[in-house]
Amino acid sequence: MSTTIEDRAEAYRTKPRSVSQVKQYEQCPYAYYLARIAREPELQAAWLAQGVAVHAAAEEWEKSERTMPLTEVQAVFGRVYTRMANESLAKEPAEENWQASGQYAGFTDLERRWHLGREQCEKYVNWYEKNPAEAIWKSPDGIPAIEQRFDIELDGVKVIGFMDQVIDHPKHGPLVRDIKTGVVPKMDDSFQLETYAIALEQTHDVECVAGDYWSGKTGRPSRVRKLVGRAAVEDRFKRMDEGVKAGAFTPTPAPETCSRCPVQRSCAFG
Repeated sequence: MSTTIEDRAEAYRTKPRSVSQVKQYEQCPYAYYLARIAREPELQAAWLAQGVAVHAAAEEWEKSERTMPLTEVQAVFGRVYTRMANESLAKEPAEENWQASGQYAGFTDLERRWHLGREQCEKYVNWYEKNPAEAIWKSPDGIPAIEQRFDIELDGVKVIGFMDQVIDHPKHGPLVRDIKTGVVPKMDDSFQLETYAIALEQTHDVECVAGDYWSGKTGRPSRVRKLVGRAAVEDRFKRMDEGVKAGAFTPTPAPETCSRCPVQRSCAFG
């Protein structure tokens, strides 16, 4: 059953929020509107398939208790990457409607990221085999914290998401870790990790004050970040939630943001 823009706008007034929603809304409320409510066609990008496929491969390796051979880990990556690439090609067979990555056009980037993803899977396995002390943390009921779903409330705002990993870190205790196949957020941007730490505390009543990103580019975790910003996290979710409920979707064009915007073809302000 199809829905109208008005129906979707009303539905989004009460939908749970997520880190990705907040970040998209803060970058450009109008892009949020075009992508999520108006549902305008989005440019396809090879980096999306790479990210999802590396996450899937890492998850399967962790679920095997780190016993799965590298060839099988890369096979998981290959299956997910191929499926997503084929789905994207079916949606958009014209290369000019794919996002380029620097000098690499859409289809060239699609082939390039097949190899990059396989390399990142190897880096992932190699890192943890050399650093076995950084084991996956288990909840009190014995469930490994891998791609763990959370459903919490922050200052009256419902927030949902998935934590990539919680590491039973030998120095920092329970540490939230997110896998990044692309750019790692700057040190002053720990919003995602802060949200995960709050979710871990609310879900399992476990204090978490540290987080980091495992980088597919470097093959190792980033610097550990101290996480103490609950009030700031609540404020960002609250402001985004109020903006969507008020129908505040003012465009905020900027060269860097617009160049990476998946709904740029439908925007008159870029």
